[in-house]
Amino acid sequence: MHNQQERVVELLETSGPRLHGLLARLTLSEDAVGDLLQELFIRLSSSNGLDKARDPFAYAHRAAINLAFEWRRRQKVKCQSLDEDCLAAPSSSSPLGTIIRREELEQLLDATSQLSRLARDVVVMHYIEQESYEEISQRLGKKPQYLRSLSSKALARLRTSLAGAENRPCRED
Repeated sequence: MHNQQERVVELLETSGPRLHGLLARLTLSEDAVGDLLQELFIRLSSSNGLDKARDPFAYAHRAAINLAFEWRRRQKVKCQSLDEDCLAAPSSSSPLGTIIRREELEQLLDATSQLSRLARDVVVMHYIEQESYEEISQRLGKKPQYLRSLSSKALARLRTSLAGAENRPCRED
């Protein structure tokens, strides 16, 4: 067990800032990132998966993506149960464009959570983290051509999903 904790601490030291940034981009909530990062490392400490992983960072990265999308689903359920918009309100000095971009990003991330796990990981790694298909290929053990194809299909699905969201009528209060 002690060895497992040492591996997690080493991973935190080498990759903590990168995992923090990933969680921030996927949750759009700086307030949640600290708790999620702590939860990630607790899960990694209590899991045997990190010891078995060929690439500990890739394992932690995938776990962080899964954790962020779990958080997003929980937030969505909270919003629906309260029947109100739970998005964190930007400061009053923010321009309307910032609010619109944030809402669009929220919609995109919600739609991304509906993709298969592998497609979601590829979309996050390529479009959010700006990694090349070759880098993603090395981390996931898949051919770059396959990942490009998967990404293309995922983007088509996202476009369809988002176009459907645009055509839904707005709720009037």
